[in-house]
Amino acid sequence: MSFFNKLMYSMVKFDKYPDMVKQGIGKAFLYLFLFTLLFGTLNSIIIGYQINRDIGKFVTEVSGNIPEFTFSGGLLDVKEPMPIVYDNIDGSTLIIDTDGQTTPGVLDQYESATLILEDRVITKENGFSSEEYSFSDFTGITFDQDDVINKLPLLKWFSAIAAFFVWIGFFIGKLFSALLLSLLGLIIAAIRKTKLSFGRLYSLSIYALTIPILLDILLQIFQTDLHNLIYYAIALVYMWIAMGHFKEPAIESMELDNY
Repeated sequence: MSFFNKLMYSMVKFDKYPDMVKQGIGKAFLYLFLFTLLFGTLNSIIIGYQINRDIGKFVTEVSGNIPEFTFSGGLLDVKEPMPIVYDNIDGSTLIIDTDGQTTPGVLDQYESATLILEDRVITKENGFSSEEYSFSDFTGITFDQDDVINKLPLLKWFSAIAAFFVWIGFFIGKLFSALLLSLLGLIIAAIRKTKLSFGRLYSLSIYALTIPILLDILLQIFQTDLHNLIYYAIALVYMWIAMGHFKEPAIESMELDNY
């Protein structure tokens, strides 16, 4: 039974589930691995593209809004009228003042804010006490506005790195999803009086995840997610229907405890 046969059977041929499960958990793992190679890679490309696009927008916006500055000897010098205030940056406020006109006390009027001074950065989050970071540890570093703008495009490499970890997470995530379904499958098997071992239920869960995974990937294209409740509900319905095709003689022939 080839991978593409199993792919089709998992979606529309419930009577083939006993034959697939009978092949054992090793073949189910192989199916999931090949599934990840094909559709996990597609999922990673979609997410990587979306991240790359968002980074591109960020680079364009930041490049056009970075004030002229130099950083040398552990001191920051911004060549713009002070102070510079950026409101509503992810619910926070950014204040820049390298002329000494603004004191740390200004943070008292904000719930969340960051104050950048000539020699340090002070942050305050969610009304909690401020944390201070000195520039003195970076006295040997020198850079300016042009250096930052020229390095910003390198952020796009992050999309490739992120796509790789998305692929790894895809495979591991589906293994855990199948594990959760297997536990729920114990309840379904008890209700349906289908005597399947946990290992067989795990194999069944992997095949039952085919449709919800594909739907989730499809929705990624439209930048939305399949709700977890719907995701698992579809898989459980597949497991319920598939269990109706496991007849007692066939179950006994599987040698349930032999793995």
